[in-house]
Amino acid sequence: MPTRKKSDTAREHGDWAVPYQPADFTDFDPMAFNWTAKAPQPTLADVVHRLVEAEGPIHRQVLHLHAGEVLYEPRLSAGRKRLVDSAAASLVEDGRLVEARDFFDLPDRPCLKARWPLPGLTRRPVEHVAPAERERALLGLVADRPRGLGAEQAVAEAVAFFGWSSRAGGAPGRLMSDLYRLRDSGELVGWPDKLESADGG
Repeated sequence: MPTRKKSDTAREHGDWAVPYQPADFTDFDPMAFNWTAKAPQPTLADVVHRLVEAEGPIHRQVLHLHAGEVLYEPRLSAGRKRLVDSAAASLVEDGRLVEARDFFDLPDRPCLKARWPLPGLTRRPVEHVAPAERERALLGLVADRPRGLGAEQAVAEAVAFFGWSSRAGGAPGRLMSDLYRLRDSGELVGWPDKLESADGG
């Protein structure tokens, strides 16, 4: 299935589908930033928290990438990445962030949206999209066309939604595994040819 134009996505889907919006740092001066300072503000932990607040669930490698962009170091050294990881770990320890399988997010925040890539911005590979976000996309696609999608069609639609290739990165296999989890948890019924959300939403 050809990848749809991203400008069409909002028209085709419900409010579960949104563009991936990077964190807004227009009020931040990267030239005044000190990588190891604990004060004055902002500290590296502040930058990391702000990124996760805007972009979570966010994969560790995407966090590295976007932290580097914010701080005018698009290719972080291994040492800089360790500093970002240390800041994230301290936020997790303080209860301000949660981390699971290299994805960071705010505590107790449900994944209610799935995000497609805007042109010219980060297109996340499948392994950098949290399972909860992939499942949100699959549930949304099915809800948009109740009993109109089979399992393979839903996978193809999700591949297109995230801007992936059906031949690269193992995306179809991961998405099919996500569908099996949704089926086994009872969130999807009508397996495999006429899928619909169990709650009708």
